[in-house]
Formats: sequence, C-alpha cells, structure tokens
Amino acid sequence: MARFNAYGYHDELRKKRKRREKRIAFLIIFSFVGLILFLTYALIFSGWLSIKEIKISGHQEISEEEIKNFISSHLDKGYFFSQFRPFSNIILARSESIKNSLSKDFLMIEFANINKDFFKRHLNVEINERKTAGIWCQNDSDKCFYFDKNQVLFKPAPKFSGDVFLTIEDSRGRDFNLADRFDDQELFEKINLARNILDDLKIINYSSFFLPKGSFEFWTKTKDGWYIYLDKENDIPTQLVALKKFLEEKLPTSRRQTLEYIDLRVNNRIYYK
Repeated sequence: MARFNAYGYHDELRKKRKRREKRIAFLIIFSFVGLILFLTYALIFSGWLSIKEIKISGHQEISEEEIKNFISSHLDKGYFFSQFRPFSNIILARSESIKNSLSKDFLMIEFANINKDFFKRHLNVEINERKTAGIWCQNDSDKCFYFDKNQVLFKPAPKFSGDVFLTIEDSRGRDFNLADRFDDQELFEKINLARNILDDLKIINYSSFFLPKGSFEFWTKTKDGWYIYLDKENDIPTQLVALKKFLEEKLPTSRRQTLEYIDLRVNNRIYYK
C-alpha cells in the first residue's frame, strides 16, 4: 500500500499559490501601466481634450484676433521636436502663465481673468484694459504718453490732447518710456490734489501742470497763459484757498490780462507779476 506524502502535497499547493499570486500581480501591474499609458495618450496625445475655442471679452482697443493669436501661440508651444504640446490641453493649460504673458506683452491690458469650460473645452478670457488717468509729456520734445491710475505709461499720446485728462508737462530732464511709472509718487499726489481742488473751487481755467527743472515745486498753467506757482512741501489746500480769496478780493478777471504768474510758494504770502 502506497504511503501518502503530506509534505509534498503541501509544497505543491504553495508553489501553485505563488504562481497564481505572481500572475495576479503581473496582471495588476500590467493593467495599471496600461491605464497610465491610456490616460497619458488620452490627456496629451489624442487631442480629445484639446482646447476647441478661445473666447475673448472686455477688450475695446486691442483687437480680438490679436489676443487670440497671442494666446494660441502660447498654447501651441511645442517640446521634443514640437511633437509635444501639453498646454493646448484644457486641463494642462496654465491660466496664470497666460495672464502674466498677456500683461507683459500688451501694456494696454491691466489684468486678465481666465476661466476654463472643461465640458465645451473653451478658454474664456476676460480682458481689463487700462483706463487713461492723464497724459505725461516731455516738455522739450513731442514725446507724450497716456498713464493710468497707477501712473503706468501704457500708450503714446499726442502732444495736445485737450483738457479732458490731467496733463503734466515735465521739464526736469528725466526720460520716460512705455511701461515706466511716474517717478515721484508724492509729487504726483500733490498735483492730483491741486487739480481736484481747482475743479471744486472753480476759480480759474487751467490747461496743464508744469514741472520745472531741479525743484520741489510745480506750476499750474492757466488757459489765459499765466502760471500759479505751488510747492509740494507746503499744504496745497491752504495755498489754493488763499488763492481763491486773493483773486476774488484783490485781482478780478479784468486785472489778469497781463498777468505772468501768481506765486503761492511762501506760506502766508502771495506774490504776483
């Protein structure tokens, strides 16, 4: 009678179990790798998630086509011999990078908002263009720029643009170019304050503000051709309220025809010529 070998039987069972576990592990790994490869293909190479349309809104001066072309060139940037274009994918497109590039290359754009419509595969771009707050001109040349509320020079301006905007004629010999900011924040704030007070008091009609070379002062140029001398180191409201009283009591309109200037730079003193 043959003797049953229990140990050999159990060894065989263990070997079968290990082989089955290896097959299962291989299938799991193979399936996982296959899934990764499929997702990679679907997300990046298949074009299934490529952006179908770029929609632009909020633009006024900048053309829609120009913005679209710029964003498209950003999205179509290729790698590995231009075969790999990850940013044309609605998921992988980098909104922050697009916004920064737009603000850098288009000075007219103050900022942009970008939203992704994943279902339609649309990129919705809302443009916020800079609003003109004034005009800065180099007094000894025809070089003028529009600037916005943050004093960023963003667009060339004509030398004479009427009196709709705050106009600053700069004779300090400082050179400015597009994308620069006005260099003296305190001086700009004092000029803007003087402008607002003059608008409220309605005592004169002014055309521009003039910055003479090498000083802390600024002048208001009236439409009649004479100047008001102001000093940014002194209190602007006090100077202009004193001017109002002086003009009403001492120098009516009929006596201003040959006037050259009124000097308010010395506290509690008014000089004129």
